[in-house]
Amino acid sequence: MKTAIKRILAVLLVFALVFPAIGAEAATTYLTVTTDVLRVREKPSTTSKIIGKVTRGTKHKSLGKTGNWYKISYASKTGYIHADYVRATTSKYAPTGTRYATVDTLNVRTGPSTTSKSVGKLSKGTAVESYGTSGSWTRVLYNGSYRFVASKYLSKTKPAATKKLNVPFYNQFSLGYPSGCEFISLKMALEYKKKVVSAKSLYTQMPKSMKNATQKNGTYYWADPEKMFTGDPAGKLDYYRNWGIYPKGILPLAKKYRSGSVDISKQGASKVESEIRNGNPVIVWASVDFKTPYGYFSWIKPDGKKFTGYRNYHVMLVTGVSSTHFYVNDPYRGKYTVSKSAFNSVFNKTGQYALSVR
Repeated sequence: MKTAIKRILAVLLVFALVFPAIGAEAATTYLTVTTDVLRVREKPSTTSKIIGKVTRGTKHKSLGKTGNWYKISYASKTGYIHADYVRATTSKYAPTGTRYATVDTLNVRTGPSTTSKSVGKLSKGTAVESYGTSGSWTRVLYNGSYRFVASKYLSKTKPAATKKLNVPFYNQFSLGYPSGCEFISLKMALEYKKKVVSAKSLYTQMPKSMKNATQKNGTYYWADPEKMFTGDPAGKLDYYRNWGIYPKGILPLAKKYRSGSVDISKQGASKVESEIRNGNPVIVWASVDFKTPYGYFSWIKPDGKKFTGYRNYHVMLVTGVSSTHFYVNDPYRGKYTVSKSAFNSVFNKTGQYALSVR
């Protein structure tokens, strides 16, 4: 019997030596650099030769520790970095960096599936350390345990904070200008910048043709909206009637009251966001309710060139921005938010026209 037991123990010992990791993954120490620049030395000493440098946030696998020095692999060599300038984490998974929640409420689950139990929630902007992925899920360290969150709701960069300007609101119809969205938007922006100007004064000063399009031999002729309003802003917008004015045409009026005002057309939605974050409301040329432009029609300008407009043309004031939305003071529809994706789509289709009131 004793001989049989010895044989069994010998087999188990060989099995353990050959397959030491079966049933468990060995934990590894990973190092995250916590200083701007950290020297990598040839040996674990401050007098040793410097063979390179690593920077803040970079991660390295520990190959061992000698006193206050961690041994790492650097440029195909081994080197040492001081323990005082790294954060050590013991894990069986390699860290893949900090991730941030991009939605207001993000479920943390026990497994990589929507059917797995939810054990917590992350709010927008919350940072978590990630440790690789499993399909469309990211493994994170949550309350000391490895959990999973949907990868599509995580970002490597922290979501930008919301910036909202406290801009007063006016309705173009209440003020008596059914087609006056451009200068009513300007009025709101000027008041935010401490320049109170009546709607009537802006209406009077804004260049305008006061005449609707004329037709000759099947061709329409009208004013240049890059220079003046086509028609009368006090009238109703329609095909070839009381249409609009573009940034170049209204910029001189904006600069009269705020000399720093600037045409930021053709610079994309990112420029609009940048201006808002710098405290400047932005007048944007788009469409009613940010719907796809429709009802295209054309006319010949005084310079002989053709201009094309669209029926649901509209102008409004952007007054704020978050990581996912723009805030709008719409002189027709009121105050609301529009997703960045919807904003970008229409803004691009309508030519990226915008004017910042600085």
